[in-house]
Amino acid sequence: MKYRKNKRYPKYLKERISKIVLFLTDIFGIFLSLYLGFFLVNLIYHFTGYFSRNTFELSIKLLPFYIIIPSIFFYEGIYSVRFDFWQETKLVLRSLLLSFVVMLAYLAVTHKTQNYSRAVIIISFFMMMFLIPAIKNFVKKMLFRIGYWKLGVKIISNNSDIEEEIFNNEYMGYIKSRREEGSIVFVDSHSSDVEEIRKRLEIEIQSKDKVMFIPFFNEYQFSNSNIFELTNTRTNLVVLENRLHSKYRMFINITYNYILAVVLMPLLLPIVGFIAWLVKRDSKGPVFFKQERLGINGEVFLVYKFRTMYIDGDEILKKYLKENPQEVENYSIYHKYENDPRITKIGKFLRKTSADELAQIVNVFKGEMNFVGPRPYMVTEKDMIGDFNEKIILRTKPGITGLWQVSGRNELTFDERIELDKWYINNWSLWMDFVILLKTVKVVFDKVGAK
Repeated sequence: MKYRKNKRYPKYLKERISKIVLFLTDIFGIFLSLYLGFFLVNLIYHFTGYFSRNTFELSIKLLPFYIIIPSIFFYEGIYSVRFDFWQETKLVLRSLLLSFVVMLAYLAVTHKTQNYSRAVIIISFFMMMFLIPAIKNFVKKMLFRIGYWKLGVKIISNNSDIEEEIFNNEYMGYIKSRREEGSIVFVDSHSSDVEEIRKRLEIEIQSKDKVMFIPFFNEYQFSNSNIFELTNTRTNLVVLENRLHSKYRMFINITYNYILAVVLMPLLLPIVGFIAWLVKRDSKGPVFFKQERLGINGEVFLVYKFRTMYIDGDEILKKYLKENPQEVENYSIYHKYENDPRITKIGKFLRKTSADELAQIVNVFKGEMNFVGPRPYMVTEKDMIGDFNEKIILRTKPGITGLWQVSGRNELTFDERIELDKWYINNWSLWMDFVILLKTVKVVFDKVGAK
């Protein structure tokens, strides 16, 4: 009997090798964090006269770390499911927090608390929160580029944005399947009517190992929802929760914004001072520009920005619009001019990097704005928002940055911005704010480096 080579075997082999490498990557991240934790504590001991021990040897001996943390990673599905970077990072941080509690409980039960420095354990876990996601991100992308972290999938969708996001995401590692035998299929419920989607799911679930179903409603973040079942009627119940109606969560939102303002103040003050000097040096006029905007519950407040326009900008604009009438139409769509002649030289840089918004730290301290939130709408835009949207958007404080600023799109219409603001408010979470803040930093640096 002739041996027939299984063409799928190399793919499964690469998949297994990739997962082994990712597991060893996490082990290395744990070791590196422990090593740095011991190193820093020993450094302190060295300068304070205490006896310092072998950092490498101690990092190896903390075996419970190498067992507890990967075990919880396994439980969370980190080694079996291909998550997006931000969702997996959320799971990693949650797992590390649980591992920290389990580790302390283990040391207490085994009466080994005296054998390990609490400072080392705390520092090491903080190191892991940064190093494990960072190293994992690097290794996954490297594996993808050398052809290992790749999995062929089929996508049934009419939405090119979904395909682009899935196939361009090296962290998830999905590629377009060349054959129908791909083990995973994505089914977008927007691609056809309900009956056609039902038939498609029945067919695909019989022939594929896994079906990724994209629900019809995009307005809600289902990953934050709980799913229950009514057993007798075979019915699923998806719980949608309005988080910003919770007084507990609103208290957390307000508290963390004040704490963040205090923590960032030492870093922001020199930057704010330097920008103020540049504005004053560039052109005549005040450093700050103040404008009435709509705040929480529709209350009008003065939003602060660094001045980016000449003080006689109105006269300059009138002359410009007479010579360039197409700009009037552009403003009616995007609520900004393509080439605004009123903007100063330093103002162009400030607007490009959104650094002019840093002055709104004053509004945060005054309790009028958050670091992250919907854009602060102009008073004249109230009628354009609409009564129904107004009840949603003006339910919370506006933000210095927000979802539409980090959406990755260069141009958004007024209606598209409203939809993004509504999505943010309907699906708010502290983790989302954290991700938006990090993405804002990346967007600013990308703009600084852009030609």
